[in-house]
Amino acid sequence: MPTSARITHRRLPGLTAKVPLVPVNFTFGETQSYLLSHIAEFETIDYIYVSDAEGRLAGVFSIKEMYRHPPSANVSSIHKKTPLVTASLKSHPEEIAYLALRHGIKAVPVLDEQGKLLGVIPHDSINKTLYKELREDILHLAGVTRGHFAFDNIFEISLLRSVRHRLPWLIVGTLGGLVIAQIIGEYEQTLKDNLVLAAFIPLVVYIADAVGTQMEAFVIRDFALFRKLDFSRYFMRHLFIVLVIALLLGIIIAFTGFILYRRANIAFVLGLAVASSTLSALFSGLIIPLIFRKMNLDPANASGPLGTIIQDALSVSIYFTIASILL
Repeated sequence: MPTSARITHRRLPGLTAKVPLVPVNFTFGETQSYLLSHIAEFETIDYIYVSDAEGRLAGVFSIKEMYRHPPSANVSSIHKKTPLVTASLKSHPEEIAYLALRHGIKAVPVLDEQGKLLGVIPHDSINKTLYKELREDILHLAGVTRGHFAFDNIFEISLLRSVRHRLPWLIVGTLGGLVIAQIIGEYEQTLKDNLVLAAFIPLVVYIADAVGTQMEAFVIRDFALFRKLDFSRYFMRHLFIVLVIALLLGIIIAFTGFILYRRANIAFVLGLAVASSTLSALFSGLIIPLIFRKMNLDPANASGPLGTIIQDALSVSIYFTIASILL
């Protein structure tokens, strides 16, 4: 006889045990009768789950597949054809939503340590998780942190509160800009001797910022999806990727600089500065989000003024240090 999935405790939002679960020796005819007689008990029927003699989840099939076979056929004839995609009670809702998207399934079964079905995360819960994450990502891109979701409605909050929430980050950016201006001032003589260097400050800063922002997007996403991320391996992977990008960009900028100014020393400085500042983006794009994560703070904050200002200061310092040494 069919058994029922049982939830020992609810740690996952949307987890339900009210799903069809039939033994592996059932026929499709018996499964149809079971569904008809227990239809009111189910919260979702995205799939029909199959358990083996020990009660472990053995397979899964859809209602469409069930009606493609004669009633006398046994469910064991198809239940193993679909690879099992499962989660555990320790899985994060975002990981489960990612599994569903990656494998193109509507629901994800949750198993205990013995492989027995505890319940299912249905499609509506997966959609809610995806919507929530999409909304947060959009707000993060706009510079809005998690703490602002509930009360930063421009039509409801006071003018004073709105200014108080925005002004600190602008002050951080202003102070950072002053620091960068001071750094440039320290290399005044280098600029006087090679005025053309000033024209390339925005380019060097932009490229490093762009690489860092690109990396932040991957890192924040991967931190959310993979809770047991092997950071050392992850870091080395990004290091090799950024190293190749830095070398290619450095060569392109050096070649372009030489074509424009016909000065090999300036071209070499530009290429080396762009390559070095691009490589330094590993700090703002990878290390800062990691620090935020270790401090139990939202890593998406690293994509705001703090990461940008730090990266800009690094880029300018690297640029003029190389220029003052080589020119």
